[in-house]
Amino acid sequence: MQQKPVPGQDALDPPDADVARQYLAAADAVVERRDRAIDRRALAGLQMVNAAVTAGYLVAFALVLRQDDVLASQVILFTFLVWGQLASGMAQRHGMQWRWSASRWPLLLGGGVVLVGAVLVFGFVALDTRLPVGMVLIPAGLVLVGIGGYGAVQLVRAAGDPRPPRPSPLALPTALRWGTILVGVVLGVLTMLAGAPDGVLRSVITLLVMLALFTWLVVFNTPVGLPAVGASWRWPHVTAFLLAACVPVALVLGGDVLGDRGLAGVVGGAVVMVLVIVASFIPGRASRG
Repeated sequence: MQQKPVPGQDALDPPDADVARQYLAAADAVVERRDRAIDRRALAGLQMVNAAVTAGYLVAFALVLRQDDVLASQVILFTFLVWGQLASGMAQRHGMQWRWSASRWPLLLGGGVVLVGAVLVFGFVALDTRLPVGMVLIPAGLVLVGIGGYGAVQLVRAAGDPRPPRPSPLALPTALRWGTILVGVVLGVLTMLAGAPDGVLRSVITLLVMLALFTWLVVFNTPVGLPAVGASWRWPHVTAFLLAACVPVALVLGGDVLGDRGLAGVVGGAVVMVLVIVASFIPGRASRG
């Protein structure tokens, strides 16, 4: 390795064989610590899940807006915001670092172009009911191909990475268990409100619930914050949440088929609460060392 000349400084003597071996050992140790801290395989899988969730959200949100149900659209929006906070905790747990660098600009620019295109098409489809309803799949497809496709590429690249140690699942700490239960209660209440008949009471209660949820989103950096809750979850918790999040969406989109929408909302909300509360007693992830 050649040294770059430094004005006013003499060239350093090249290291002997023993020192060079120590340098290489130190470099290998750094790579090993990075592999323990950053799970590229898990991050790629999470990005693909995020792409699928975002695509489904865009479809559901567009269909609800085409029905002119503003309150129901807010329920779906806040459910998606909750997922975003939970997913950020999962990403940070697997070593995701939110920092800007020149090498990431092409990726950020490409992702921004895909998102802008998806949002533009989404706006036209959601607000102009004269367009065919099948066009709601276009923005979802853009997200799946653009963001999910990049996640698939990253997953292939990480195929040769050594698998980081997986600590044995542990019971969720009390604060995180109550945080998980609170997620279920909020989703259950929002589900009941999504099925409630239109009226002033529904609007007022929905506003109060969303203000409380917004406050929870703001105080994210707490022991019961959503990122901390998401970082402690394993696949059973994530599955329970995604299934629970589908209930209010199905209730809104299929309300005309269900008959008594109010009763369906109460039953659906109860199912959501029970589903997430039961999941809170399933062992979660221990902190990685």
